[in-house]
Amino acid sequence: MHAAGGPGRSRAGPRAGRAAAARRGSTRARTRSPPARIVIDPGSLAPRLVTRGPAARATADLLPALRLRGVARRSRRVAVFGVPLTVDVSWVFGLGLATWTFADAVLPLEAPEHTTGAYVLAGGAAALLVLGSLALHEAGHWLVARHAGLPVTRLALSLVGGALELGAAPLSAGAEFRVALGGPLASLLTAVLAAAAHVALVEWNADPLVAAVAAVVAVANLIVAVFNLLPGLPLDGGRVLKAVIWRATGDETRAGHLASAAGRVLAAGLLALAVIASASGDAAAALWSSALGLTILRNCP
Repeated sequence: MHAAGGPGRSRAGPRAGRAAAARRGSTRARTRSPPARIVIDPGSLAPRLVTRGPAARATADLLPALRLRGVARRSRRVAVFGVPLTVDVSWVFGLGLATWTFADAVLPLEAPEHTTGAYVLAGGAAALLVLGSLALHEAGHWLVARHAGLPVTRLALSLVGGALELGAAPLSAGAEFRVALGGPLASLLTAVLAAAAHVALVEWNADPLVAAVAAVVAVANLIVAVFNLLPGLPLDGGRVLKAVIWRATGDETRAGHLASAAGRVLAAGLLALAVIASASGDAAAALWSSALGLTILRNCP
């Protein structure tokens, strides 16, 4: 038995050796293959990692060298105050809807006897100013969050105002409350400034259509501030409601769930209002109610 086993092992040995050599060669080949290039986008780095102390200096020294080697690239994203800004599709839809509403139903009443082309141009300008002022609304949140020491990683504009993405959750109900009110206060300030511009334009005997645009911007920002205080997420009023429940119960998770449920009820109410407006033939009210309701529903946590 032993004698028969010896030759068997000697015959298997060369084959086993060749197989092992092949495996080693394959391993060496895989090892020699060039590594995949990793592209680092500095815009994706959280601000809290690169804006303070040694991290800021290290990043400032590192990124130019990486760009020279083709490993890093400059971010092409739009930024406000150094924070990436994104625009929700509802904002784009709202721009067209606001232009049509202002040009067709609002400006002809405020400044009659102008041409259709003038109303369209003025309506587009008013829509851009109103929807653009939502960036100021979000800037109000940003200022309060920064004062509270909360890192902001992203700003997003939508039809109902926008959203502020924080790199860290508020540590208290009070911080949540203050950050939530920053946006409506900014919209109220914008409304006051636009109203002052309207009064000045009237005093200077400017074209009534131009003065009407300023009045539209003032009223629209007032509506944005009031609407955003409705108690339901993702609106600012929903965050206020969450902060109040959190403070009363000490349970942040439960507070968030209740504020989110309130937001869904609010969205359902707006969609029901859209159906009623459509049945009564009010196309503008139906479109606005449905757009706002769907935007809340899409962004409700």
